[in-house]
Amino acid sequence: MNLDRVVSVTSLLIGLSGIGLSIYLSKPESNANVVSLSGWIASVLITLILSTSAFIAMSRLQKEIAERQKEVLIAKNESIKHKDDLMSQHNDLVQYRNISAALSSMINPDPIRESIRNKLAAYADSGSEQKEEV
Repeated sequence: MNLDRVVSVTSLLIGLSGIGLSIYLSKPESNANVVSLSGWIASVLITLILSTSAFIAMSRLQKEIAERQKEVLIAKNESIKHKDDLMSQHNDLVQYRNISAALSSMINPDPIRESIRNKLAAYADSGSEQKEEV
């Protein structure tokens, strides 16, 4: 990337200096030729300054973009890690709830019995209602 920049600046300078040299070699005896030559020299200097500052700015921008891409990648990895941790905690809580329900049913089976009785009664009532409707 930097080699491309150097080649482009060098070719620009060679082109502009060639034009300026041709004006100088034409023996600038008149004031118009001297003004033209000084204009070309000024344009070479301005081109060099502008291209150098533009290339420095581009280099800084590329470095900044690379840093931001690294930060985004790190944040994405952390987000995935937190999501995996959250899913693991959720699975652990589900297992603990199931274990707790199993243990409480062994200690006190009455709520389970009542629940089964209520469900059977509700099922029997709904079955008899359906028969009456027909």
